[in-house]
Amino acid sequence: MPAATVTKTEYGFSVTGGTAATTINADKLWVKRLAFAGSAIDKLATLTSDPYPGAAVSCGKFKVADGTSGDLDVATNSIYFGDRGVPFNNLTVTMDSTTSILYVYLTR
Repeated sequence: MPAATVTKTEYGFSVTGGTAATTINADKLWVKRLAFAGSAIDKLATLTSDPYPGAAVSCGKFKVADGTSGDLDVATNSIYFGDRGVPFNNLTVTMDSTTSILYVYLTR
């Protein structure tokens, strides 16, 4: 399983292209929004954060519910944490499709 490609953008990060657990950033990130563009029916993105070294916990999960066009884009698959955002340490994602995309929008 290849690791996903994490691309730094002007808004934060986009992640695609792999199915292995991939660290988005090992430092603390202040995340405003997470959004998932699934590539097909039942595609998943599972996120973990590490609030204490060695204690990774689940912090988010996206699943495309059905194959309608509205469910495959970020409009129906996002979590908004507010303008101040919330902190995530060592944010890691595991996706089950190499063509799905996770967007991570940062506050700063």
